[in-house]
Parts: sequence; C-alpha cells; structure tokens
Amino acid sequence: MLRSRLVVAFATLLLLACPAPAIRAAEAAPPPPPPGLTMQAGVVLDLDSGNVLWSRDEATVRAPASLTKVITALVAIENSDLNRQGVISAAARNVPGQRMFAEEGWTMTVGDMLWGLLLQSGNDAAIALAETVSPDGTVAGFMQMVNKRAAQLGATNSHFTNPHGLDEPGHQTTARDLALITSAAMKNPTFAQMVGSKTHIIPWGDGTNHMFINHNKLLWRYPGTAGVKTGFTDDAGNCLISAVTRDGHTLISVVLGTGNHYAESMTMYDWAFGNLASLQAHSTHSIRPDLTTEQEQLLIDNTAGREEASIATAGVDLKILFPALGLVCLFALAMVRRYSLYFSRT
Repeated sequence: MLRSRLVVAFATLLLLACPAPAIRAAEAAPPPPPPGLTMQAGVVLDLDSGNVLWSRDEATVRAPASLTKVITALVAIENSDLNRQGVISAAARNVPGQRMFAEEGWTMTVGDMLWGLLLQSGNDAAIALAETVSPDGTVAGFMQMVNKRAAQLGATNSHFTNPHGLDEPGHQTTARDLALITSAAMKNPTFAQMVGSKTHIIPWGDGTNHMFINHNKLLWRYPGTAGVKTGFTDDAGNCLISAVTRDGHTLISVVLGTGNHYAESMTMYDWAFGNLASLQAHSTHSIRPDLTTEQEQLLIDNTAGREEASIATAGVDLKILFPALGLVCLFALAMVRRYSLYFSRT
C-alpha cells in the first residue's frame, strides 16, 4: 500500500513540475505582428503611457506629406486666438495641391482656417494660417515657430520647411517624431475636437455657409476613431495618422508609405487592441512629449536591462531546472526501489 502511494505521489510531482517551464515560456512570448503589412514605416503606441506597441523603421527620415498639418495646427492653436482674423493672400490662393478654395482677399478667422486645414486638408489654409500667426507675417517666420516647437517636443529628426507638406528638399520627419507630435496635439482639446469631427460648417466669403467634410475616412469605417490626419505626395506615398479609443484606452497609429493606409491601420488596431495587455508588458520604449531625449534613452536602457535579466532567468529555467528535475526523478525512483525492496522482505 505504501509503495503504491509513493509511486502515485512522485508521478503527480513530475506531471506538475515538468510542463511548467514550457507554459512560462509560452506566456513570456509577445504576440507576432499581423502578416501582410506593406507600410514602409509606422508606429502604434498607447497615448497615455506612450508605450510603443509596434514599430517599423520609426527613425527613418521620410517626406511627411499633409501629416505636416498636425504640427501646423498645433502651433497655430497654441499661439493665436481662434477669433483672430486674417486675409487670404495671393500666395495662399494660388498654392498648388489640395485647397479649401477660399478666394484672395477674403477675411477668415484662425478657427475657420483650422477647420479648412484639418478637415479639407487645404494647402491654402496652411499658408493663410502661417501668414496670420507668424510674428512677422511671413511663412518663414511661422516655420521658425514650427521647428522650435518640434524641437521642444523632442522631434529631433524633423525639419519642416513649409506648413502644408508638399514635397520640398529638407522637409522631413520620421514615424517616431510624427507619433510624438500627434501625442501632444491630441492632448489639446481644440485640436482633438476638430480632427474628430466628420463635418463642420463655417461662414463663407461669398455670404453663404460652407461645409467641410473630413478626408479621414477611418472616422466612418472604424468604430472608436477619434482623428487625426491623412496625407499623400509622390515622395511620401499614402500616409495616415489615426487615433482610436476603446475600453478607456486611446491608441495612435502612424502608417507611412503604403498601398492602403486605411486597411493597414484597421488591421493594426484589431491586433493591438486584441493583444493590448501583452503588448504593453513587452513594450521596450515609450514615445511621450513629456520625456526629454535623455529620459527616453534612460527608459530604453532600463527596459533593456530588465529584458536581459529576464532572459538570464529564462536561461536558468531551461538549463538548470530540467537537470535538477532529472536528479529529483532519479532520487525518487531510488527511494521507491529502496522501499519496495524493504517491503518485499517484510
């Protein structure tokens, strides 16, 4: 009887102990990213923590297209009264590309220009805002403000030469810097309200009312979308910065240079929200506007140190635990044999 009990006890011990390392290893692995992503660069992060959940070539310098308008809007909002009035200049009226179609000589408020900038993606709105908000009334003066603000936020690989994003030598940024700038902008209530609006009506220069319809189709296609901005140029390709809120969490996605920026953004959100707890736990660095470059690097180094310690611990599990369990098994079998012989003689 005692022999049978010993055998059952040791067998149970082995069944419980041996699978444990495999289970822990499976739980420790982060989920693989969704297959089929064609974007050239991108980032997905949690707005509140700044934790980067996924990235691809986030530090590669690229043309930003109309995603430039995020920092144009942020600087205008932070440095001007929305009721301040400006005049549409000939330079604004005649700028190439996407326009809100305001005529030269019309008077508009900064607030209405911002609606035209963020919903209609008007390059004319960008020039008008720059000339109105600039301390010297020039686009160049406004761009000094923009680059100073980018540097303050820690967007160290960005340099903006125009307020609208048309391709131009030296006009560049990165997926990381765009995520950083957008994180700051989305925490501004005025900006967040505008980019989250599907439509908006403003008084028009001919005495009528004019409706802007947001170019960001994700607002209609994906539940929880809170903004923010589309973009396209020959150099940049299709681009999209978006934000989605679900279950109290807001994620920001930056997608640069892809064939279908909406489909890839939705794929990333499905994956990120479906694996949020695991992705947060495995995040290796943060992108937050309240972190200096030095603080961010320290956070990366500390996280790397924790990962090395975790890897070392995992090594002990795999290289030491199994041999130790083997010794326990041998000891257990020896004890069973000893007691078996003892009881067979009595």
